[in-house]
Amino acid sequence: MRRAALIRSALACGGLVGGLGPPLPASAAGCIVCICSVSATNLSFGTYNPGSTSAAAATATVNASCVSVSVPMSATVDLGLSAGTSTTAAARQMANGTARLGYNIYQDNGYAAIWGNGSNGGTVQTMTINNLLSFNASKTAYGRIPIHQYVKAGAYADSIVVTFTF
Repeated sequence: MRRAALIRSALACGGLVGGLGPPLPASAAGCIVCICSVSATNLSFGTYNPGSTSAAAATATVNASCVSVSVPMSATVDLGLSAGTSTTAAARQMANGTARLGYNIYQDNGYAAIWGNGSNGGTVQTMTINNLLSFNASKTAYGRIPIHQYVKAGAYADSIVVTFTF
């Protein structure tokens, strides 16, 4: 497997920020010369209220694309998310100085599958490219901050790396 593109993103109570990464050449089964990129939209929780009776939720979109300049691509690709500043994706935390606010990023709107990189407490999003010259896919990231976290007021942030691997 080869990492085709990395995007550094900032996950904050204010947002998951990503931009179109520089195209990187890659090779995979059935792909002699490919150009791939990944980008992400903002994940913005807005103002968090610890006294609320429901968790704060937000969504973002992670986009992946590849173009083959020679033969159609056939490959399985993964979109992974780092654990951020936490040691595990299973217990992500945003920081405001030494204060921490727990949150997580999920693959589904039922908040059952934590989105990670496969070895950090969460699983990757897997996609299949079947005999295509051009591939574009979007995956929704479901962010959630649990209720009753009484932390000091201020802006909380975390840094997440989105990895596109095939």
